[in-house]
Amino acid sequence: MFTFKKIRAVAALCLAAGVMAVATAAVPIQTVQDSAKGNRLIINGKPLFISGMNIAWQSFGNDLKDNASIDVSKFTGYIQNIKSAGGNAVRWWLHNDARYCPKVDANGQVTGIANTTINNIRKVLDIAYDNGVVVSLCLFSHNLMKDNGQGMASVENNVKLFSSSTNMDTYITKGLRPILDSLGNHPAVMCWEVFNEPEGMTTEFGNGWGMDRRLSYDNVIIFTAKVAVEVHSRTKKMVSTGIHAFDKTNYFSKYTDANLASKITNSGDKAKAYLDFYMAHFYPEHQEKDMSPFHHKASFWGLTRPVLIGEFPAKNWDSGYFTSIKSGTGVTIIDAYARAYDSGYCGALSWAMNEAPTNKFGDYNTTRPALQALSAAHKADIEINSSTPPPPPTGDLAMKLALTNLPKEGSNSDGGPWNELGIQNDINLSGKTNLTFEMYIPAGSPANLTIVPVIKAKVGDNDWGWCPANDKKFTVGEKSTNQWITISTPISSFTPESGTPNLALTKGITIQYWATGTNYTGTIYIDNVKADNTLLFDFNKAGDEWSTTADGALVSLVSRSSVGSGTPVLTASTKPVMNHAPLAVVSGRTLKINGLGNTETSVTLVNLKGKTIATFKAVPNAATFSLADIPAGNYLVELTANGKKLGNSRVTVR
Repeated sequence: MFTFKKIRAVAALCLAAGVMAVATAAVPIQTVQDSAKGNRLIINGKPLFISGMNIAWQSFGNDLKDNASIDVSKFTGYIQNIKSAGGNAVRWWLHNDARYCPKVDANGQVTGIANTTINNIRKVLDIAYDNGVVVSLCLFSHNLMKDNGQGMASVENNVKLFSSSTNMDTYITKGLRPILDSLGNHPAVMCWEVFNEPEGMTTEFGNGWGMDRRLSYDNVIIFTAKVAVEVHSRTKKMVSTGIHAFDKTNYFSKYTDANLASKITNSGDKAKAYLDFYMAHFYPEHQEKDMSPFHHKASFWGLTRPVLIGEFPAKNWDSGYFTSIKSGTGVTIIDAYARAYDSGYCGALSWAMNEAPTNKFGDYNTTRPALQALSAAHKADIEINSSTPPPPPTGDLAMKLALTNLPKEGSNSDGGPWNELGIQNDINLSGKTNLTFEMYIPAGSPANLTIVPVIKAKVGDNDWGWCPANDKKFTVGEKSTNQWITISTPISSFTPESGTPNLALTKGITIQYWATGTNYTGTIYIDNVKADNTLLFDFNKAGDEWSTTADGALVSLVSRSSVGSGTPVLTASTKPVMNHAPLAVVSGRTLKINGLGNTETSVTLVNLKGKTIATFKAVPNAATFSLADIPAGNYLVELTANGKKLGNSRVTVR
């Protein structure tokens, strides 16, 4: 999709909170050859219909940055959500616009990759393997030819890289080859995907895409052929590319075996210059019905290899879609996946798990029913293994931001680092007086974390501008701890560098934060963001949490009752009293029942799968129990007296 894909790192993300699945043993190297036959991809010996979603990045252009560690919990959340819904695949962009990786010099030659590239890719692939999911690894996007904040010098370097066959070869040898030598045969690789929608950066088809520079489409085909040869020479994996649209005349014809082979000079390599399967995209606001894969069988396109639908909206577009759609293209999301399967395609990946605002394209929550329905009907064609990831938290949730050794202010040459926790979404703040959110700061937290509320809004005739409330910044050391507090910011305090913000066209809400004096390690919790009395975000379902730009920071959703080292916050207004429902509280390895009367009470500790782990008997003045032998995890404490259920509490044992 070329119209709305954002180029900032502030996005909504899907995350199964607090669940981390890091491989504990080396993943075995794949020894069998993958292939695409009929309407299936055969991966590590198993024929699969691909059913999943695009991630497509954690932080646009930054996922393979020097010294940046992949956020394991976020990627675990993405992948486990797909697995939990019955899917088997995700699509992840690697180099994107090459702002950090690969390293391209002023001559357009690649000198290497970022120092954490291979480890970061390995972490994601290991998580996928552990959960029975495969990953389409997309190398580059058409954004290569646009200044997305990385600077025009970088764009010019990319022009030189993709305009010269010799320069392309430096990427093959110094960029791609080291990655393939380490990870080329990882069993969780679905395919090595060359480009995302390269048509948008070409002189032939890029008009209207807003690129700063453009290339001949022939250069795209030459590079695609070179990557195909390298992957087929060094791995047992497949190659594809993300074609912008289902266009038989202009696009598909460029990727025939004969045309790709014609771009390779070494006669011995010509037979390796092919795509194993085709991947193309469809968006109903841009393409007519005659280009819809959901209204034509895969055979309609006249291709000699299987076809995968690599992008399409993640929500119904039969009605209520965010913009007008072309006549006759409407489909529900459940029907879209069913049609892809029934019409002979080899897979379907909706857009996207983390593209905000979700009222445009949808997200994991809007696609999940479709993945579940397809899995229920065709589980044998989709399931890679039967492992079941732990369920995400439910109920009243809050957003947790955990920071580890956050660099202090001034550690970068520009005075930064400046970090953001936020979301891009269409919000109308016109006529509103205050923006508020609830915050919980654990007791003992360091005092040197500074926070500034920010909105992103249309400013005058210019583009979207950042509007910080600088006069309302505060440090956590100034606020009360161990209780939920409300942070209130007058809308009038949000001020851009110049001009006046159009509050009716607010594009997002952000919390900027940084450490002062020394690096910062600590955790804060945020809930219930409001504009006056209008609730904007309550973080109560998967995907509600915001994204952060800070390296090493973890954002997740947690049960609000677990906030405070596993102990619910008890203020004067909420502290249980006699004759009210009792409350179970865990502190360290001790379970205490508050608010019990004089009746003997049965206390049952149950895990989240419903299995009883321990039972206790509470009598007056004896409602404290040791949890020394209980494994760490989340539990329900069920309380019963005289055959009557008194209630239950969710607790965390650490």
